[in-house]
Amino acid sequence: MKKINKIFENLVVVISIFIVMFLLATMFLPRFGYSLIVVKSGSMEPTIKTGSILFAKKQGNYNNGDIITFVKMSNEIITHRIVGISKENGNIYYKTKGDANNATDMFLTRKSRVIGKTIFTIPYFGYIIGFLKSKIGIMFLIIIPAGYFIGREILKIKKELKNSA
Repeated sequence: MKKINKIFENLVVVISIFIVMFLLATMFLPRFGYSLIVVKSGSMEPTIKTGSILFAKKQGNYNNGDIITFVKMSNEIITHRIVGISKENGNIYYKTKGDANNATDMFLTRKSRVIGKTIFTIPYFGYIIGFLKSKIGIMFLIIIPAGYFIGREILKIKKELKNSA
């Protein structure tokens, strides 16, 4: 039983460290021009897997072949590769395409709508983030560990009371 308790305690500590690091990253990375985006579709597979988390950074210029994340007019966030660049009335527009798609996007993306260029990705990490945001994930991260530690302390108090009686 002690070995199981120790394993569970270590697991809680590791998860807690992971959460704190992620929260710190989401707080401080935007101050340095980075955005964290969870990839929700397979349009960039196999380059970027569905469920990955990607780090995008705003750039002065974007080139053909760059993978950019942008906001469509419908406010949908998309990550696709630049396959063409054009200028019109002093504005720069990008023609984009998902690596897994057969055709280019039916629209042009204005440079001002680009969130940033993909710097690196962490495959499948977005699934973990999604789970942690769910009701079950919150329960898993807060209620179960808290309940475990509270229960353990109650048992210690009971044991101390028994020994002192």
